[in-house]
Amino acid sequence: MPTTSTRYGRPKGTGVDDSRQLESLAALLTANPALKPTTAIRSLGVEDPSVIRRLRDKFRMDQARLMADARRDFRTNPRSHARSGAARPASRRPLTSMRTHIPASPPAAPNETIATAAPPQPPLLAVCCDLGLWAVDTAIEQQMVLAQHWLRLPVIEMAMRGQFAIGAFIVAASTPRKPMKPRIH
Repeated sequence: MPTTSTRYGRPKGTGVDDSRQLESLAALLTANPALKPTTAIRSLGVEDPSVIRRLRDKFRMDQARLMADARRDFRTNPRSHARSGAARPASRRPLTSMRTHIPASPPAAPNETIATAAPPQPPLLAVCCDLGLWAVDTAIEQQMVLAQHWLRLPVIEMAMRGQFAIGAFIVAASTPRKPMKPRIH
């Protein structure tokens, strides 16, 4: 006789470590409180509905601690959050921010204060090229979405099938046939 009751349904937990994604989610929500968790998860580049649901449920369970840590990090160093592009997924970050290298400053003497200088700005040409590539990428994505939508319409699908049938008929009619051997009786 079993000592524990039978459990029905899916087992609890997957064992997947989502701590980095949950921290990024909390940082996004701290930087932009108007975002909803699901929207923030999607902006991280997650598209699978089951992963979105898993992350949202894990975030709700540990929301107080994650948000407190994110607020503390944001208060201690808000400029790093603004420059890191945490509010945008990796596929949407400008290429120039990934290429820009900020040289490390030499260590200061203990009694010296370091004047914080603004990070160097990328060249205008690099920014223009980055914007152009981003615009082309966005246009191609939109064209693909539109083409997929149109190809799923029943009228277009029937027209495409008709075109394929006509094409197959023309290919069959235009291929040369082997001459028949004359039969000798």
